[in-house]
Amino acid sequence: MNPFRETIVSDPWRANAADVPEIQARVFHDCLQGIQHTRQSKRSAALLIHGGAGSGKTHLLSRLRKHLTLQAPTATDRDECLFVWIRLQASPRMIWRHVRRTLVEDWFRPVHGQSTQFARILFHRFAEIRIAEGDLEPWYEYMVETHPSGLDELLERVADSLYLDRNTAIAFKHLAFGRHNRDLRAWLAGDSLPEEALARLDLSQEDGTDEDREHEARRVVLMLCRLAGDNLPIVISLDQVEALQTSPTDRDGLFAFGQVVSTLHDETSNVFVVSCVQSAFATELKDKSRGADYDRMTSLGTRSLATLTRSEAEKLIALRRSAADVELPQSASDDSLWPLEPEDFHRLAAVDELTPRRLLSTCADRFDSWARHSSAGSIEPNAEPAPDTAISLAAFLEEEWPKRLELAAENSLPELSEEILRHGLPQLMALMGIESKPIDDRLPDVHLIAVGKTGDIGLSICTQSNMRSAAEQLKRLNTQLSLKRLETLIVFRDPRTPLTKGAKVARQSLEDLEKSGAVSIHPSVEILVCLDALRDLLSDSKSGELANQGVSVIPSQVSAWLPFHLPPQVHSLLQQITDPSGHLIQSGG
Repeated sequence: MNPFRETIVSDPWRANAADVPEIQARVFHDCLQGIQHTRQSKRSAALLIHGGAGSGKTHLLSRLRKHLTLQAPTATDRDECLFVWIRLQASPRMIWRHVRRTLVEDWFRPVHGQSTQFARILFHRFAEIRIAEGDLEPWYEYMVETHPSGLDELLERVADSLYLDRNTAIAFKHLAFGRHNRDLRAWLAGDSLPEEALARLDLSQEDGTDEDREHEARRVVLMLCRLAGDNLPIVISLDQVEALQTSPTDRDGLFAFGQVVSTLHDETSNVFVVSCVQSAFATELKDKSRGADYDRMTSLGTRSLATLTRSEAEKLIALRRSAADVELPQSASDDSLWPLEPEDFHRLAAVDELTPRRLLSTCADRFDSWARHSSAGSIEPNAEPAPDTAISLAAFLEEEWPKRLELAAENSLPELSEEILRHGLPQLMALMGIESKPIDDRLPDVHLIAVGKTGDIGLSICTQSNMRSAAEQLKRLNTQLSLKRLETLIVFRDPRTPLTKGAKVARQSLEDLEKSGAVSIHPSVEILVCLDALRDLLSDSKSGELANQGVSVIPSQVSAWLPFHLPPQVHSLLQQITDPSGHLIQSGG
């Protein structure tokens, strides 16, 4: 195994392969200071971090997450923090729903196999009411089993003191008693739930237009932040901001991002927002953001990730070498830069900024060369890599694309379909040269407008599991279609959540739409997986997280390659969108 491979940290929640604390130590220290500022002032704050591709932005977040990870079971007697990592792969018009889902998913993660972050909120709230030395967990378990009514009274006191709304108070009780965990998690994340599930939970779910649902997600996020409290600061890291832009001229994504940061900054008291962008994008972010929003996302300033020094490079190399599972040559002990030669380091530092990714990629090539020659009995540990070891861009993408498809298939869930379609379809259409238009405010349930062969075609995503919510949207679409602002309307519905036999109103509303010329498309799971993989690959290229042998693969390169490697079902879907036939279409079989 080459210990210098796997140079990209794609998720701060995954274990770090190697970490040199000296690298980006100043910015890491500033993040900790920002958390302390939020804790002491009881005012939310924000920091903007930028760096070149491969400079270690996500790696820094991983170190921060690891540092903040709760170590003891219920350490309410010391400072603790909550952590959320939000990869901004979302439609700008669904950004609050994306924030809500990610926050809930992260707070349900087990911490070192122990309690979740939601449980930490619970224990900290109890500690404010019941002063106790040591571990609260035995007392809590005792109350659940022996005095549930007493625990319920304590929970009521917490809800009253925080002015929690009814839904949040009930959800908090379910969390405390471990009731209905699956449905509760789905409700908190904003998933559409059947009426029977909502009845079991004794919770309501807001219907309404797309804007209404986005407003509700914003309200829930703020309520959950209030639930955590001032003594439990929340680090919300916003990564891959570049992925919000559907095109270089798009301003909607950055406006939505600025509004999220401003809201978290102004309407909470315990949130520290860390935003990460590429240095090449930092100026554009400032120029295209509202001045007030930019001021808030930089309320504690901006920080630039520095290039590696010689000392840092040596420590990173040494750490990676220590993970090698083969015996290294004597030169590895004598030379702190091995498998590099001194001139290699000087060349790397001179050509461009020396990032960890660039350094490790070069080391990986040198290590492969040494291993190849070593196995052949050669004594040339630093010979140049053979020409045929270079991976072409096409070969790299042909290897990377199936990995993205496999990952998307593993994570394919019907409750994610709306987000995938809302974020992926505009990128697919732009990729294939299909023109789109801005959303018409008079058509609040039409999520995308495509320019078809005979006129404007509205696209509406209707994937709810709750039949009442689906019926309401379909009824509103009938009214909006009657305005005659569209040539036709396409309604997308995930085939895994069909309209039930008992959903008479929803079925009738869909029939009425089809009689008026609307078309239903049920994209196959394979198409949804492909759209998810497509947006994932493009987002990584926009944010500098896609690299071939240490060199960033830029969006234009991915956009030039992808159209020729999409499956036939996707091309069929595009044909149906731009030239709908006016009858029920089953896409992908």
